Amino acid sequence: MWRLWNAGACVKKRSTPVKAQLSDRRLVERLLPSQNKNRQDRADAWAEWYARGGERAVLSFVRAKNDTTEPDMDIVQDAMTIAYVEVERGRYQPRVGVPFTAYVKGIARNKIREARRRCRRYVLVEDVSEHVATRALIGGPRPEAVVVRREQSASLRAGLTRLTPYRRQVLEGYLGGRSTTEIAHTLGMSEAAVRQHKCRGLRNLRQMGVLA
Repeated sequence: MWRLWNAGACVKKRSTPVKAQLSDRRLVERLLPSQNKNRQDRADAWAEWYARGGERAVLSFVRAKNDTTEPDMDIVQDAMTIAYVEVERGRYQPRVGVPFTAYVKGIARNKIREARRRCRRYVLVEDVSEHVATRALIGGPRPEAVVVRREQSASLRAGLTRLTPYRRQVLEGYLGGRSTTEIAHTLGMSEAAVRQHKCRGLRNLRQMGVLA
């Protein structure tokens, strides 16, 4: 009797993923305009996906992966908007064994990559500007250039005091010539966290008008 019950339990356990796949497939079929002409039912299918925790799963994924200045919910909302448009335009192609939520996570991953590229471009511009300014000073600046430079430095210092403690400490570390690894070790955080604070700190300074 125990063996029969145990075997039945095993069969039931193995069938659970299959049922989940079938449920997801039926939901996707309701989302697709090519298979479901009822606009209201498509909207209901989206609501069902939300209710099943689809958005929560994507948000959890973004929170774990996002190391950029972009707010997590902004990335999630962008991913959701793109997913909706792609589905409605018939560009989404379901794949066997790949849940619909995984598709939305893939879009969110691409949005994070785009945010990283934007952050790297901004930091590169700041680094190049600093290098050019330094070379100009070495070459013998005019008195008025020195005054402007001092005013910019004072403005930067004032801006740093308005940042959160971690962002201020990270940027002060970079200004002091320390590497990402050194700053991470000093502040007891990961290098990814240091880079995140750097990007967000620079963004804050730019919003204050301290940086061009």
